Amino acid sequence: MSNRPMPRGAAAYAAPPAVFIPPAVKSTPVHPAFYLTVAFVFVVYARFPEILDMLTGSVLHMARVLMVLAFVSAVLFGGSMRAVFSKIGIGMLVFTAWMCVCVPFSVWRGGSARAIRDYWILSLFSFVIIAASVQGLDQCRRMMYTLGAATAFIELFTILIGRVQAGRMALLGGTLGNANYLAMMLLMGVPFCLLAVRTKPPVSLLRLVNLLAVLAIPVSVAGTGSRGALVALGLMFLLYFIPLPPSQKLVSAIVALILAVVAITWSARSALDRYKTMFIDSGDVHLTDSERSAIDSSGLRKQLLLSSLELTLQHPLMGVGPGMFAVANADYTQETKGQPSWNAWHETHNTFTQLSCEDGLPGLFFYCVTLLLCFRVSFVLPRRAADNPALSAVGPMALSLRLSLIAFTVTALFTSNAYAYYFPMLAGVCVAFERAVTTELAAAAGGAKPETGPQPPAWTRVRMPRNGNAVARKNGAPR
Repeated sequence: MSNRPMPRGAAAYAAPPAVFIPPAVKSTPVHPAFYLTVAFVFVVYARFPEILDMLTGSVLHMARVLMVLAFVSAVLFGGSMRAVFSKIGIGMLVFTAWMCVCVPFSVWRGGSARAIRDYWILSLFSFVIIAASVQGLDQCRRMMYTLGAATAFIELFTILIGRVQAGRMALLGGTLGNANYLAMMLLMGVPFCLLAVRTKPPVSLLRLVNLLAVLAIPVSVAGTGSRGALVALGLMFLLYFIPLPPSQKLVSAIVALILAVVAITWSARSALDRYKTMFIDSGDVHLTDSERSAIDSSGLRKQLLLSSLELTLQHPLMGVGPGMFAVANADYTQETKGQPSWNAWHETHNTFTQLSCEDGLPGLFFYCVTLLLCFRVSFVLPRRAADNPALSAVGPMALSLRLSLIAFTVTALFTSNAYAYYFPMLAGVCVAFERAVTTELAAAAGGAKPETGPQPPAWTRVRMPRNGNAVARKNGAPR
């Protein structure tokens, strides 16, 4: 392989070498809010209450309890609440405000209010808690490890208690009982498993667990029969594979080929038939029952997509109300066709048309701008840190964020996740990550000190005037 140095721009985007990356700076002192945030993120992302309910039959509201505790701790014990007013935070707040504005114009105001209360509030607080409580580069990395651990937890229970239902791998109930959502959550989390594999010490239990997860997740995703997830998986692999040096490309290609063979062998025939429908003519008379079912499913989804676009054109400004597509679509179908349709009561199966028809085009705009700002963080930060060897961890972390955002964006084209917590959690990590890298770069340039955790009250700090003499503290300290 050539010894010529890689261009600066290419180095910033290239996949990092598989070596242990120590913390760039001295670890930021950890306050209680961070530990509560880690617990909250793991419980929520791993769908721990749902899995516990399936195993024991007990229902616990631990996610909301941890949410309240983590938020109160962030407010009282040094959380950086200013993070809420970052560019990404402002985008989240503006979108939230617009949703509230849309409620009075909803086709069912009470239903829209409940949709915000039951779904979006948890999502918004997920963003605020992560953005405010995670401080410093080391804590950002640990938060990403937590997302990877939660994903490995989901994969473990998929292997242990997952069942093939209607030819598709899924759990027996809850969110993960939907094969499409199971595939999406595994794909969004696997980049953080890969981060642990590439940055933890070679002899590490966490590294071993995440390595097994990285190898097992593509097989499980293939078993779900989710065509959108298959597209996302292929795109993620290409974006990871292309910047690799030739020696790593060979190894990655061999591993990918082996996993593809295992996935084909492991997956049910119905799941493979669903993938075949992406490349065959729907008019073929020799289709199997599972292929015909998959094509019929695509046709029904196309009808829902067209309905969501028609409702967008009819309500371009305020939409039909948050969470009210099914209600509005059922009424619209009844009026236009003169008879009810059971398919009209389904979701849009497209997050972006869900936003446009329920929250109007302004709601779609605010959401997409926030998503683009998150992508910008994952692309810009590696370039800014490329010349600082002490920030070698930034590249792998940004790559993981970028791949996770891609997984969400691609699968969002096939699922309705506008108000779920998946994107707000990633947005919170992006805000914390950007703040940490910016602080370290400013410290390296001599413009600021790294974040050191909770700060003392402002009235106890020593202020240095221009003449260099410290001003006495207000608490009576001598000048």
